[in-house]
Amino acid sequence: MKFNEVTIHTTTAGSEVVSGVLFNEGITCFSVDDPRDLAELLENKYVPFDYVEDGLLREDGDVLVRVYLAENEQGALQLEGILAGIEKLKAMNEEWLGTLETELAVTDEKDWENNWKQYFHPLQIGEKFLVVPSWEKAEEEGRTVIEIDPASSFGTGRHETTALCLEAVETLSPEGKNILDMGCGSGILGIGAALLGAEHIDAVDIDMVATRIAEENAVKNGLPEGKMDVFCGNVLTDKDFWDRFAKEEYDIILANIVADIISDMLPLFDSCLKADGRMVCSGIISPRKEFVLDALKNNGFEVVDLKEKNDWVAIICKKK
Repeated sequence: MKFNEVTIHTTTAGSEVVSGVLFNEGITCFSVDDPRDLAELLENKYVPFDYVEDGLLREDGDVLVRVYLAENEQGALQLEGILAGIEKLKAMNEEWLGTLETELAVTDEKDWENNWKQYFHPLQIGEKFLVVPSWEKAEEEGRTVIEIDPASSFGTGRHETTALCLEAVETLSPEGKNILDMGCGSGILGIGAALLGAEHIDAVDIDMVATRIAEENAVKNGLPEGKMDVFCGNVLTDKDFWDRFAKEEYDIILANIVADIISDMLPLFDSCLKADGRMVCSGIISPRKEFVLDALKNNGFEVVDLKEKNDWVAIICKKK
């Protein structure tokens, strides 16, 4: 099957806004290639320099947001929506968004499913986790190993937002707790919580591919059946789906999405977070931090802690 490869040139700050354009088209499976991530990768003791192929060290400094769209009617509509959304961003004439130059190419399915693997290697996160791709072996003892094959879904731990969330999972002590992972992607956060002793995880994503991958990763990590239930749907457009989670009671909510969608989901989170529970909001770029903080305050949440890594923010909060 053929796919349209769409590459958008932006900045670290702009990548969150571009990601929002993709989310608006129902797309959650995409990559964010930030040169700073590769620089950090080369400093990781697990990755010798000569393992990195020529051409990966880009000098232009652009952050590349890349998505693959099937050459069918749905893909054509999504492409039209993306291009229109990027044109609206260009009209803002904001330097911090970067050039927003958009490149189009056609590729085979077998190519895009495997090319990203050159970026993903074992990674220590926090004090407890070691995230390992399924095609490599974990060589370090004493850490909780999360085996992940993200395929086309977001969630390797390499991105700051995922790392911040996993660190938050550690500090919130998930043992015996009921957890909602909203926007689960590869399932990495829910799996990490399960491996630290969480009682049960409901993992939710809007994308069918992501939910399939999350289920597969749960099996790879030896989670018993029923430990992590994975759901596909959009709580913002499907009232029954919203109600499915609104009636639950969660000790911890993990929302690694984007600022606008987090804001829209806060009434749902308010209804299903226990009175003494904690919520982690991530996927927030620094320029949008105040927007999310105001939204939390207006919806009855109080900030417990705030962590920042590079230009990304994670907020731990509770009900007032």
